[in-house]
Amino acid sequence: MYKKQLYLALAGVGVCFLPFFIPLIPKLGAYAEAERLKATEGLERQRIEERAKTSDALYEAGVMPTTRKLRITNYFDSSKRNPRPDTTLYQDDEIVDVFDASGRCIGRIEEGIWKWKYKDKEICKSVQNIRPVRRKQ
Repeated sequence: MYKKQLYLALAGVGVCFLPFFIPLIPKLGAYAEAERLKATEGLERQRIEERAKTSDALYEAGVMPTTRKLRITNYFDSSKRNPRPDTTLYQDDEIVDVFDASGRCIGRIEEGIWKWKYKDKEICKSVQNIRPVRRKQ
């Protein structure tokens, strides 16, 4: 019998409380973003701690860690000068992509043999360049 009046009263109360709820909507999004960042940062810190533990264990055991990328920091890509990196540091079954100081692919060490991109044209086609090193001044 009084349903219309009841709904109208509830709508009026809702309109009265609306100024309190409108500012909360952006805050909820910001809160969710802050919680996501906290979780991501926590995972990143945990991963860094695990890497440090692994590095310490490898150091104590005397094992050299292997890498699949090599950056030659005192060389910039040039077809006139072959950098000839030391290939004796790598095993025969390792494939190591080699980059210059700017992060551009310049070749590959494969089966203990240095393959330069100016001699073997297909070496760097499938390799993605890496970010250049930024030195602090």
